[in-house]
Amino acid sequence: MSHYKPIRIIPWKEGPVRRKVLCVCLGNTCRSPMMAALLQKELGDEFRVESAGIKKEAAGQSANEHSILCMKERGIDITGHRSRWIGELDLTDFEWVVGVGQVEVDAIWEFVPHHTIIEVVVANKTGGGVPDPFQKGLPAYRECLALLDRALPAIADQIR
Repeated sequence: MSHYKPIRIIPWKEGPVRRKVLCVCLGNTCRSPMMAALLQKELGDEFRVESAGIKKEAAGQSANEHSILCMKERGIDITGHRSRWIGELDLTDFEWVVGVGQVEVDAIWEFVPHHTIIEVVVANKTGGGVPDPFQKGLPAYRECLALLDRALPAIADQIR
């Protein structure tokens, strides 16, 4: 006769399942890290917002110093950011992908597996996307951030 008590096994969970959104730009050092941080703030804890770039050779770099400064001015710390290449991600994990322009969105589709249901949108589509501030100085980054401020609430509403 066994002396063991029956036990009930409860599956371990890390926490609530969060819906995932991916923000994409060219190198993942300027626009998409800022966009991801702002969109995360806008969407809240129900979502997990990440970022990546379509340029493989940029992977592993830190966020641009101007992006870091602009976000710091907002009280958001992105100093720990390291760029990622979209080709290393499983895009089936994401419900939404937000690109900074049509060129990036067109490139995103090359990495989406066939028969994957995913929404891909362009931030500020009616305005031609989000211009790249790279090597244009701090004022260009602040303009980029101001444009993201105007464009992201509508995208957040669409995602919700």
